[in-house]
Amino acid sequence: MSWLTPWAGAILAAAVIPPLILLYFLKLRRRPQPIACTLLWKRSVEDLHANAPFQRLRRSLLLFLQLLVLVLLALSIMQPMIQSRRHAGGKTVIIIDNSASMTATDTDDGVTRLDHAKRLARERIESMYSGGLFSRSPGETMIIAFSNRAEPMTQFTDSKAQLLAAVDGIRPTHAETEIAEALKLARAYTLNVVDELGEARPVGDPPTIVLYSDGRIADLAQQVLRGEEKDRFLFHLLGSEEPDNTGIATISVQRPYDRPDAAEVFAELVNFNPEPVSCDIQLSINEIAPDIMEIRLPAAALDEESGNLLPGRRSVLFPLENQSAGAVFGVTNLRADDLAADNVAYAVAPPPKKLKVLLVAPDRILTEKVLEGMTLDRLEVRSPQQYEALAGSGSLDAYDVVILEGYAPPSAALIPPGRYLTLGPTPPLEGLNEYGEGEAGMVFPPSEDHPIFRDVNLENLFIAKQTLLAPADDVQVLAEGTSGPLMLAVSRGRLQLIHVAFDPLDSNWWLLRSWVNFIFNAVEYLGQMGTGLSGEAFSPGAALTARLPTAATDIRLKAPDEPEVLLTPPDSTRLSWGPIRLTGLHLLSWSAPDEEERSSRLFAVNLLSSEESDIARAKEIVLGSESVEGRTEAETRYTPLWPWAIGLGLVVLMLEWWIYHKKAYI
Repeated sequence: MSWLTPWAGAILAAAVIPPLILLYFLKLRRRPQPIACTLLWKRSVEDLHANAPFQRLRRSLLLFLQLLVLVLLALSIMQPMIQSRRHAGGKTVIIIDNSASMTATDTDDGVTRLDHAKRLARERIESMYSGGLFSRSPGETMIIAFSNRAEPMTQFTDSKAQLLAAVDGIRPTHAETEIAEALKLARAYTLNVVDELGEARPVGDPPTIVLYSDGRIADLAQQVLRGEEKDRFLFHLLGSEEPDNTGIATISVQRPYDRPDAAEVFAELVNFNPEPVSCDIQLSINEIAPDIMEIRLPAAALDEESGNLLPGRRSVLFPLENQSAGAVFGVTNLRADDLAADNVAYAVAPPPKKLKVLLVAPDRILTEKVLEGMTLDRLEVRSPQQYEALAGSGSLDAYDVVILEGYAPPSAALIPPGRYLTLGPTPPLEGLNEYGEGEAGMVFPPSEDHPIFRDVNLENLFIAKQTLLAPADDVQVLAEGTSGPLMLAVSRGRLQLIHVAFDPLDSNWWLLRSWVNFIFNAVEYLGQMGTGLSGEAFSPGAALTARLPTAATDIRLKAPDEPEVLLTPPDSTRLSWGPIRLTGLHLLSWSAPDEEERSSRLFAVNLLSSEESDIARAKEIVLGSESVEGRTEAETRYTPLWPWAIGLGLVVLMLEWWIYHKKAYI
């Protein structure tokens, strides 16, 4: 309650109330003389002749009523106004943003923006449906929660308990913010007719839309106000003006071209603060943290042309040696800020892919036997004529590695971009430069620790005959013998080739264990090079999809901070579950008839959204041509109480007049 003119009422009360009380203190100054015939009238007339002050003040109903009239008069002069929630009746739609930015904890009391929004919504519902003397029918209300998709929490109802339960049931998500679907639902209950101009016009009063959000809405520019009047769209602004946030914008895991047994974890961090900040970035592999790096993030800057905030960015790289696939990589920003959802990102590395290998080795079976011992997806053996037909038709892209042993294509056109291992005859590539045949000799130990030489000992290798080559500058010599280069690498974009400048049958190599190790290393190196280690990643709000075995049963999913749920898809080979609410690692497990233990797969769900990481609240939202300013406090209205005070004072005066005359003339 507030008072428009409190001092005027106080002055009036001070001027009239004390004199009234003093009148009741007056008494008659005379000597009592009892007379028998007047004893019965003593009590009736003694108050009519008071002319002396300071008699004992006795209880008097007339005094109470007169004081009450004066108090009501003074209150009416003060003009009291009672404050209440503003609602226009009819239908109301309460829309609450539960996107990732609403999990920020930059509120005054330290709770999330979503919890603050839910508290304000509950207060509004309590006020609307509290009843009382000055209230009127609030109509029906609908609750909608939205992130990148809308979720109606309850249909239109006037049940306060049902509405409060719907607000309490809104859960946070880490999805991005899009309001189009929420507005479409809010308008679905407004009937429209098409006029003679072909335009849709609303019938009746449009609903009042109450939006609780921080205003960070991606598709807001595409929305327009239709039948809603501007004062029927209320935007309650949440969050602080200068929040503190740094986050992870990108994560990936790659294998270097020259080191397929290694891995590189790449991450990009963003800073939305107006000043530079320092961050400790932690790398974890299967929940073990082998490395922490301290970096300095530059400050965010304002783009003068667009007016948008450009966050400060910096990339970090964690090199890892001897890193096989089948691991969970995590990058964590250890700096505490107002938004935790973008401080952790994961990448799940699946098991190594099985390779498709094409072998062209006329009249030879040694290499084929070695390849049959490897875990390959497919091994195909073709003749030189069949190979040339495949190369001419562009069908070699179906193979991860092509091995040419004892055969060289007649022209460079028959070596299209791909990954090749050639043994013996020199392939017709520019830069190898064959110039003759060398004598028998030995192999010098390789000077570089190349992946193809892992567990390969060349000390006992004896070569009876080799081809002499004069490689160009862009051709890497991997191993040399007494007569010149023996093993070379050609790396020209999509063309990756390893060439052995002697025929294995012209040596004792095929009798040594190092021959098997070399074939295995070369195929893995060529087939896996340049491929990403990280598997498919998902974003909050999307659906998690996976292909499982046909006979998979008892399919269960464990999401972060959620109980494990049993999934019953109609087709296990096309599993789809969603929408995903929170970031983190999701574990999918199932049983198979032929397996004793349950199988499982991990899926990484990351925010990686600069739009949601920018949690600075919007000052206003623009819907079409209408600009709606955000309100940080609940919208209220004031009801004047002074007319009620004057009316009650008149009633009391009439009662006082009736009591006085009844007492005086009884």
